[in-house]
Amino acid sequence: MKLNYLFFGWYTVGLILMLFFEVPDYLQFANGLFLVFYALSTIELLFSLSKEKRLMYASLLFTGLITFFIEVIGVNTGFPFGSYQYTDTLGFLVWGVPVTIAFAWVGVILNSMLLSTQASKWKRAIETGLWVVVLDLILDPVALERSFWIWGGHGGFYGIPATNFISWFLIGALLSLFFPLFKEKEKMAPYATRLFQAMLLMFGLLAWKAGMPELFFLAFLFILTVEGRNRIDLRRKKRSL
Repeated sequence: MKLNYLFFGWYTVGLILMLFFEVPDYLQFANGLFLVFYALSTIELLFSLSKEKRLMYASLLFTGLITFFIEVIGVNTGFPFGSYQYTDTLGFLVWGVPVTIAFAWVGVILNSMLLSTQASKWKRAIETGLWVVVLDLILDPVALERSFWIWGGHGGFYGIPATNFISWFLIGALLSLFFPLFKEKEKMAPYATRLFQAMLLMFGLLAWKAGMPELFFLAFLFILTVEGRNRIDLRRKKRSL
């Protein structure tokens, strides 16, 4: 799991800088690289579970491209998320969207999918969509506070409209359908769990620093929920042996 080590190394340094110092302008590129490393870590987990390499490459490429162009439509029309604009904090903008945002979508969807049931694609899709929203509930307010993007309207959740979360659910759920089921998910479940929890922890701590302690406690509750989900999977695996 070499890419996991790379991600967590970058994660640790970045979190320390953001919590206790100010990230200098010449290191702002690190925000975009963080998203790339997160996506690569989830891709590494994914390929360890599937031998259908061509299908996986096609699904990953489709996910990256479709989410990028949905974002392009979003910043130019306000549909489907609501009215918002990206800054250049996450990297170079193409048609108003950072290229790295496609990696962010890939990472979030794959990580959520690896936490979810593999009993059927439709059951997995619903659960994947829910995990995607769980992460966005913590991520989005912090990203807004750190000026990764700017919302143009007024929403009910820290200035974020409900249409954003509905869209995240639908996009995550539908795109998960393009991936095969992973019958041996339990092999990578602990890694996927820690990766997801690490994301919740980071944005939860940044929320606390930004004066949103209620988001930190919500993130902590979600961390416990993910842990419970993982332990249920492990118990089921032991019973089936």
